[in-house]
Amino acid sequence: MLYPEHVIEEIREQSDIISIISEYTALNKKGSSYVGLCPFHNEKTPSFSVSEDKQLYYCFGCGAGGNVITFLMQKENMTFIEAIKYLAERENIKLDETYLSNEEVENNKKRGLLLEILTESARYFHYSLRAPENEEALHYLTSRGLTMETIKHFGLGYATHQFNDLYEYLKQKGYSDQLLLESGLFLQSKQNQNRLYDRFAGRVIYPIFDLSKKVIAFGGRVLDGSMPKYLNSPENILFNKSRNLYGMHLAKNSGASYFILVEGYMDVIAMHQAGFTQTVASLGTAFTPGHAKLLKRHAKEVVILYDSDGAGQKAALRAIPILRSEGLKVKVLLLQEGKDPDEYLKTHGYESMKNLLEGAPSDLWFQIRTIEKKYDLKIPEEKVKFLQEIAGLLADTSSSIEQAIYLKEISKTYEIDEEAFKAEMNRYYQQGKRKVAMKVEAVSPHQKKQVFNNEVIFLANLYHYPNLARHVQSYLKPEFFEQGLLYDLAKAILESLRTGEEIDMTYFTTHYPEVNEQNIISHVLIHKDQRYEDIALLQKMMTENVKRLNKIYIERRLKETTDISEVQNLLFQKKELDRLNIDYING
Repeated sequence: MLYPEHVIEEIREQSDIISIISEYTALNKKGSSYVGLCPFHNEKTPSFSVSEDKQLYYCFGCGAGGNVITFLMQKENMTFIEAIKYLAERENIKLDETYLSNEEVENNKKRGLLLEILTESARYFHYSLRAPENEEALHYLTSRGLTMETIKHFGLGYATHQFNDLYEYLKQKGYSDQLLLESGLFLQSKQNQNRLYDRFAGRVIYPIFDLSKKVIAFGGRVLDGSMPKYLNSPENILFNKSRNLYGMHLAKNSGASYFILVEGYMDVIAMHQAGFTQTVASLGTAFTPGHAKLLKRHAKEVVILYDSDGAGQKAALRAIPILRSEGLKVKVLLLQEGKDPDEYLKTHGYESMKNLLEGAPSDLWFQIRTIEKKYDLKIPEEKVKFLQEIAGLLADTSSSIEQAIYLKEISKTYEIDEEAFKAEMNRYYQQGKRKVAMKVEAVSPHQKKQVFNNEVIFLANLYHYPNLARHVQSYLKPEFFEQGLLYDLAKAILESLRTGEEIDMTYFTTHYPEVNEQNIISHVLIHKDQRYEDIALLQKMMTENVKRLNKIYIERRLKETTDISEVQNLLFQKKELDRLNIDYING
């Protein structure tokens, strides 16, 4: 453990699990818990529960569970330490470096130096852009309609054609070649491995910021028509293209009810300058689930505003299911006349763009219109194929309300009997269910429901049915359970039954940080097995488990002990066990 228990507990206690999980799925108060759709698997009926008192979550559908730290580990693929640091920063809790290992200290030092290098470079690029000898670069930006205020706001810059200008500047500040190479700003000469040269030479520079407004990478655009036209920093310990969006550091504070997703740097900048400060773009890569998760933290709706060419349409079609899988409402706006957002704004202005965005068709209508282009609806056979394809599309929609609305609209628009189209849609839906059943092995690991053994299930029932559990506690010992987590859970539950005090969650948070361990803890402390609502069945289950656990323990001890008196005592207990009858009425 790299941080002391009291530090981890302070972070866990101050982190609002309801607030954090609500950024990923809508939660509603129900009794002493909050419920909502599971953020780890697709479902129509809420089976995800969050306990504010215990600061734990559990999904009764897929079995995912844990605390606020493991939620981030599962949902954002963070390590335990990364989750701790994220929560500490979020809650303004200062982490003492003395708690870290030497390796952690070195990694933090390296991150700090790399951030310094990138900040220094961003300033250097911005200064170069303003230099009189580089007026060509500044003219390129101003000719695109950007004001000096906007150029400063986005920190735009210029890397001169000199292959080592930036390198010499940073070397004078004392940074090592190894660190400069790791920054992604330089390339190594093939002829001379000891020689570095500037990666972005001769390009207009677009700094890329993280959510805390730190420069973590750069994008560069050539001015002379050479290829590649755009170039991004390579990924490193600071920069992950799949988890960062250009403009997000500004868009997250826009307060807008929806986000706008565009394709490039200039589109983002032009949209912001026009007043659409909720605009972002992916960074030289296809739209990913990581991007969708990032958007979901800050908005419930996204308007895709890609170029209207074939590539833009294909990119929109790829992004739609990714956004939908995160529960985001999606609209798609393709500008006419083949214009990109930057060009459209220059010609038509803010109000026209605002009206188009607010009237943008839903993603389903966009997909339907796209499919329609493949068929000649005047030919009956073609129309049948078209309607069959969109019936399949609608069958994949998770919202039954959405299906009902579109069912009416499609039937009316394409002059098809509503019941006939509904029957076709249901046929596709049933086919889809069968396909899903056949592809269980393809489900990602965190969606596979964890199978819990008898001991875990028994401990859960001991915890959730204390009135009955008190009748059997004298027949149980923590030693009956496997050393480690199950032993500690059994000990804590039996102690809680004896004293009536709550279980100390601090111990279980700090001693069992792994996701699978927290999953077991959540299952035991949140999951109340509905199979045992019948009191007679519950009593039978408890009695049988008491006998089973006693028998296993006795047989194990008989193999281990050499003490004659203990052997005799164990044999007596084994004989008495067969006659054991627990009275749940009188105790």
